[in-house]
Amino acid sequence: MSGPHRPQLVAHLPCFLHNTQEKAPQWQEGKVIAEAEGGDKGDDRGQWATITPEMMINEGFEEFYKAQGLLSSEEWEAFMDHLRTELPTTFRVTGSRAHAITINDLIKDKYVPTMQNVEWEGKKYPPPQQLSWYPEGLAWQISAPRRVVRKTEPFKNFQRFLVGETEVGNLSRQEAVSMIPPLLLDVEPHHLCLDMCAAPGSKTAQIIEALNPHHTESSGLLIANDSDYKRTHMLVHQTGRMPSKGLVVTNFDASLFPNISLGDENLQFDRILADVPCSGDGTMRKNIEIWKKWSAGDGNGLHGLQLRILQRAMDMLKPGGRLVYSTCSFNPAENEAVISAGLNSRPGQFSIVDVSDHLPLLKRREGITSWKVATQPEGSQSPLVYHESYAAYRERVESGEERERDKDPKRGLPETVWAPENVAELGLERCLRLFPHDQNTGGFFVCVLQKSSEAKSSAKPSVSKAADAEATPAVPVTAAAEEGESASTLKRAASPSAPDGPESKKVKQTPASSKIAKKQKRDLNFKEDPFSFVDPTNEEVVSIQNWFKLKESFPREHLLVRNEYGDPLRTIYLANAVVKAIIENNDYSRLRIISAGVKAFVRQDSQNRTEIGCKWRIPGEGVAEVLPHVGDGVVKVATIEDLRVLVEHAYPSIELFRKELRDWLEATPLGNVLMRFEAGEGAGGTMLSLRTFGEDICKPAPQRPKPTAGEDVKPASNAEAGAEAVGTDVGVEVDDGVVAGGEEEGVIFGGEEAGAEGEAEGEEAAMNA
Repeated sequence: MSGPHRPQLVAHLPCFLHNTQEKAPQWQEGKVIAEAEGGDKGDDRGQWATITPEMMINEGFEEFYKAQGLLSSEEWEAFMDHLRTELPTTFRVTGSRAHAITINDLIKDKYVPTMQNVEWEGKKYPPPQQLSWYPEGLAWQISAPRRVVRKTEPFKNFQRFLVGETEVGNLSRQEAVSMIPPLLLDVEPHHLCLDMCAAPGSKTAQIIEALNPHHTESSGLLIANDSDYKRTHMLVHQTGRMPSKGLVVTNFDASLFPNISLGDENLQFDRILADVPCSGDGTMRKNIEIWKKWSAGDGNGLHGLQLRILQRAMDMLKPGGRLVYSTCSFNPAENEAVISAGLNSRPGQFSIVDVSDHLPLLKRREGITSWKVATQPEGSQSPLVYHESYAAYRERVESGEERERDKDPKRGLPETVWAPENVAELGLERCLRLFPHDQNTGGFFVCVLQKSSEAKSSAKPSVSKAADAEATPAVPVTAAAEEGESASTLKRAASPSAPDGPESKKVKQTPASSKIAKKQKRDLNFKEDPFSFVDPTNEEVVSIQNWFKLKESFPREHLLVRNEYGDPLRTIYLANAVVKAIIENNDYSRLRIISAGVKAFVRQDSQNRTEIGCKWRIPGEGVAEVLPHVGDGVVKVATIEDLRVLVEHAYPSIELFRKELRDWLEATPLGNVLMRFEAGEGAGGTMLSLRTFGEDICKPAPQRPKPTAGEDVKPASNAEAGAEAVGTDVGVEVDDGVVAGGEEEGVIFGGEEAGAEGEAEGEEAAMNA
């Protein structure tokens, strides 16, 4: 965001706790509608629906899950009561940040005490509480309803804090049970990881955190994949708050995810997360439309797709590697049935890991070893019909008692939906089932699989074979899920990878891409820009190297751009060694790469400023990666008083700074420089304005009048040019205590928080001077 439109601190951010004008749905005459509740005019920006527990009824749902024997009759009512209550808001502190404990302590010591005994409409609500089972207590739960949060001052203040910290990546809003799979994945910084169904990205962010702890250099990889083209761009946006040079975002059908060549061998993964598309009936507390639309066919119909994704993950996993399979569904057809079929399809190669000693305070139930399979031949509102075996089901199909299209075995239920004969030998009791009434959460299923060290990995499908028929064909869901009524209840829908479009123009190829093209036919429907690496001797790279005095340790050969020729035009990315091997040995369109690496340098030159010493600046995302390689004398030490000038003014004049810095600025050539702000006692904070200075000091940017027709624009003097440049690109952004200026950053975000002893650490800043 450019300077003139720079908003004040956190004022523009979306509400963290989902305060919206959209009305919550309820049912009337079979339709999802909204019934507004009256509120105070002027103060109430939105209207809220009245939804009563009596509306949340689905007889088929209750009958089906009672028949499964998942819970005792004594706890059934508690289970259903929790399903009918609003899901608490949960969030976690980014554990990979150096200041994670400090932010957590700030929540405990500053905000929680202000929210004791908050009362609204005659009822008291508890303050946020830590999730007891989450490591180091870095996850929190807010039990107060959303309208209470937005109506009471203590919660409103806390909400503003959450918004600001979320925007800079210090916090992530995430459902509690969704945090479990990445924790059980047990990721280390050197691991090669794959998130097969990654969007919208909350679990992906957890994996990035595990790969990139603040105290360790990461050599690992995360490929975050999703079958939906639009959702992959959402994924890029979400992961942008935690940039990683080892991150690649791809757009492929997970069940046909291709082998990836590293040159001499194919890539095998140490860790794979398969959080597969599911019916989502474990999310009824937040997706209340499922109460009306639930059908036994939802889970049955997705079983085949889920099994194919699991099997593909099994084939790509390195011997000795770990695979986590998860759904937000209660249905055994999507859970134990898929795990059983997967294990039996790869006999002796995998075992279910006993994770009962992990997250010891997490209440979990064992997986089940017997379950019932049911259909609803007449639709989602019709009676359930149970089938004791696959043979019994086929008899009903052939006799015409099931749907006509089920007579085609490819469209009917597969035999793997039923429990196999060896079900007792598979160790399904080691699976985890999470129920809402145990710890006030959503419903979830998790299974941790480990591949035998003697097992072999499959080499199918290859990039070319998986993609030759279509770029990423929509996965056909079995007939039971094609009823129409239940399509919207899916957690994710199987969808085409990219919209149809004109064929790409043929372009001249570099020798490296020509070499790949001989083996892999390019997907002309894939619209994303290509990737190529920049020659380290390129004059722009040499300019960057000289300006920032980059050390020999800087990986110049890993600089990446989004064009076929390797020309640094607007943005230069930085990738690690394994990402480079992937891009150099695979055609980007066949692998359907949406994003790779982290922004390291962004072009900032102007036609009116030919005297700029270096045309490139370091954006906020890249400071943490580039800074360790910057030479001596490049970083200028400044004070909190200097920082205050930059925070307070969108376009600060040089005269506003203290004399020492003012003299330095006037003598410094135009270009990008780094500044370290040394914080004094009590001056540190992660939201610069509010916690460094105790108030929002940001002033609106002055509006420069446009020149009238025929008016000459006089060039600025050196001093004026320097003063202008100080303000042009100073929108301060902080990531792990690193403050970076950039023309696209328009909000003041948090920096390094005070250390354990209360001494604030320094903050790094990049600004143009």
